[in-house]
Amino acid sequence: MARRTHSTIDTLPADLRDTLTRMVVDGQWPPDYDTDRAGKPRYEDLAAYCLQQGYTISESAIGRWAQPLLVLSMMKQKGTIVRNVMATLGDQTASETQKAAVELITAQAIEVILAQDTLTPKQISELAKTFKDCAYVSITADKYIHEQISAKAKAADQQITAIADKKKIDPETLKIIREQVYGIVS
Repeated sequence: MARRTHSTIDTLPADLRDTLTRMVVDGQWPPDYDTDRAGKPRYEDLAAYCLQQGYTISESAIGRWAQPLLVLSMMKQKGTIVRNVMATLGDQTASETQKAAVELITAQAIEVILAQDTLTPKQISELAKTFKDCAYVSITADKYIHEQISAKAKAADQQITAIADKKKIDPETLKIIREQVYGIVS
């Protein structure tokens, strides 16, 4: 049996769909909602609002329609987290922790993909952007770690050379110390 690709909510006027989207994703209550409102709107609140506007929509239809919106919203939040992590990458903050966070976000994005039967082009675009951001953070962190290791190796090499000059160590012995003890290949 083929999965439905449309929803009864798709037949609603665009401004009503936009209001429902803001209710689901942003937790915004519309100004013309008739009853007292507290907290984030629930599916029954959305159904009541549709009824108030003259449209009968079931809670289950709203739930099926809202699920991909919530997934897309989650992916945007994850993308924001990744961009914030990227913004803080600097001389002292790139670390394995950031790489682990990127791997976690990537794993969650993969879970989202696997949970969906179909993805809209917009969802695919958001996922691709999230993967791109994750890859960038990981590459930047790797680059930073490599630069730090290279800087430490260079500093060690300079210290070894200075000590070798003072102690009159022959070049062959110095080469053995660099390569075998410190792992510095000249």
